[in-house]
Amino acid sequence: MSWEWRLSPSAEEEIEAQIHWYEEDETRGGGELALRWLDLLEKALEKLVASPERHRPAPENGRWLPQHTIRQVRFRPWKSRPGWRILYTLDLSAKRVMVLQIRHERRRFLFESDR
Repeated sequence: MSWEWRLSPSAEEEIEAQIHWYEEDETRGGGELALRWLDLLEKALEKLVASPERHRPAPENGRWLPQHTIRQVRFRPWKSRPGWRILYTLDLSAKRVMVLQIRHERRRFLFESDR
């Protein structure tokens, strides 16, 4: 049985917000870049489920949702620019990757104050 991935509501909201951000302004690439970003994200998630246990715990591990091991993988579709961190947990019995958050690298860690 191979692994599958699922998105949390929070991850879905972050994806929608990023797509909207690209679509909102043609100087940032518009709808075409939004679709390209989404396609690359889906490819990154498919690559992630090929070997989800190989990635290290995220800085949030043990500080946010302490009952789970939170792992991360970097998603950098534009090599010359900052990327995103895909935060996820594993359900070993169901062979499921639950994507909790897709956070831009410049955002604070989840345990840090926004101030």
